[in-house]
Amino acid sequence: MRLQQRLVQDFVFAYERNMTGRGPAAVQMLDGDVAFNVGADGRAVRASAAVARQRRIEMLNHPIALVRAALDPAAKVGNLRTIGKTQAVDVTTAKGDRVTLAVDPETRRPAWVSWVGPDGNLGDVTFRTSFVGYQVENGLQVPSGFNTVMDFRNVVFQKLYVDKTTIDGPAESLAAPEDVRSAPLPQNRPPVVEVIPVAKGIWYLKAAGNSTLYEFADHLTLFEAYGSEANTKAIVEKARTVVPGKPLTEVIVSHHHFDHSGGLRAAVSEGLTIITQRGNVELFKEMASRPATLFPDALGRNPKPIKIRPVDDMLILKDAAMEVHVYRTIANSHMANGVFAYAPAARVVSEGDLVDESWDISFWANSYPDSVNYWKLQVDKDLPVHGNIHTYSEVMALIRKQAANAQALCKRVEDA
Repeated sequence: MRLQQRLVQDFVFAYERNMTGRGPAAVQMLDGDVAFNVGADGRAVRASAAVARQRRIEMLNHPIALVRAALDPAAKVGNLRTIGKTQAVDVTTAKGDRVTLAVDPETRRPAWVSWVGPDGNLGDVTFRTSFVGYQVENGLQVPSGFNTVMDFRNVVFQKLYVDKTTIDGPAESLAAPEDVRSAPLPQNRPPVVEVIPVAKGIWYLKAAGNSTLYEFADHLTLFEAYGSEANTKAIVEKARTVVPGKPLTEVIVSHHHFDHSGGLRAAVSEGLTIITQRGNVELFKEMASRPATLFPDALGRNPKPIKIRPVDDMLILKDAAMEVHVYRTIANSHMANGVFAYAPAARVVSEGDLVDESWDISFWANSYPDSVNYWKLQVDKDLPVHGNIHTYSEVMALIRKQAANAQALCKRVEDA
């Protein structure tokens, strides 16, 4: 299989350059069990076994590939049953991948295919791709629409519409180069976490997504479980070495976006209490309750019930050694139910997505100073999940620049 695509990141809220620029063409290929990527310079690099499995599943998302795989003498087909108006069977391919194929008994065409895959936020996720808009191409009936949903609030995962299908057309060689085929599978390396002292009992943990560590008299508290299981577990392990012997018991999660809650399941598996705004509680409970048996993650390997401490407007964490206030974020159009942390003795704020030094524009730039003013805080330093430590005056300069860019962008759109 060969897939070439050009990715345009649609984060208009933050990166104005994405509105005019187009990313380089990415070429993703699969040769049996060997997945590899071809760069703009023509160099091929092998991808992981997990990527190879995902691409095999993607290839089965077309009825022709799916039916051919089912008819392979090495495949196993069974468990014939009725699902809705379709007849369905489970197909285990010669490569060992398992999918469910459903056929419309009236049209005798494949109606959909479903499979289970891993998701860092949700555990085992069932995906279903429906085939719609069948058309005849060179004697074969092929769909012109592929609609994929996932079994989490019926979220639409992908919609793909086909402009043209070519049957038996010319194709370049899809074989993996010998140096790629003989290359070892890439190994995942744990993220590197840098510890930066900020004030007495406060450390900034820089990684793929940053966290803040607070030391209380008898326990430790983190701000944010960002990005992934790997990033969160690396931060948790590093945090425990900063103050040996003192237990890490809780983590403050700023908001529900899947990058900022990407380590939620890992944090739950570590027995940490999740502190977050009350509006996130039911979502986080749902995320942590999903199984991960076919593709075990940290929570699947070490199941534990989620422990949540909700925040309404304000929650004060305080003992003889440390005081941290968790406040509801004010006037933010980017996130619902956001919180940030403030340590009054050190006058530092820990926050996620209130500001990011890499952004070009921000349409909620007022949210940071509005929150500071609303809660009557005195802020010296900002400890962001994204970026680096800044003084509050530096933060305000960034915000003014991003807000001005946003206003200029809106003006150009209006004029156009």
